[in-house]
Amino acid sequence: MRTRRAFIPPRRPIFIGCEGESEQGYAGFLQDLVREADLPVHLMIEVLGPGAGDPLSRVEMAVRKLAHLRRTRAAPVERFVLLDTDQAEMDRDRAERARRLAGQEGIQIVWQEPCFEALLLRHFPNRAANRPPDNQAAQRAIEREWAGYAKPASRAELARRVDLQGVVRASAVEPDLKAMLRCIGLIGEN
Repeated sequence: MRTRRAFIPPRRPIFIGCEGESEQGYAGFLQDLVREADLPVHLMIEVLGPGAGDPLSRVEMAVRKLAHLRRTRAAPVERFVLLDTDQAEMDRDRAERARRLAGQEGIQIVWQEPCFEALLLRHFPNRAANRPPDNQAAQRAIEREWAGYAKPASRAELARRVDLQGVVRASAVEPDLKAMLRCIGLIGEN
């Protein structure tokens, strides 16, 4: 008599392109939350930093990585990239081209205003509305909330300081982040 194997539903792949190592750590932290919640999702996390300096270069790199995935296996339908707005402001024309290319390729941009540290700050209690004007102010603000914070933040460090409640808190004031988290299944439609 043959024993039946338990049915394991396939995990839905979601592409997350990361500007740098901090975003990669954050996406890894989200993958850990996905596992804890036993969601049928797998985050395909790709760093877009090496060789790319601005939003357009990073979106172009994401497009190349997705094209490679299509050649080697199925590319995820749901696609996101995490990008800083301070980089977009340096060259608005290239930033607009990045937005158009992302739209053409079905990639949703999660804008971090002005940078990852500012987005991370909004995960902490009573800081959801905190909007530092630039990278330096964001760095000082996150260091007040997280003594000893250093870039890049690893997935393990993030897990020690941030929880699902913090992710939900930040998504309440970050519509791009909220869209990504809904797609992943970490937050509901409310």
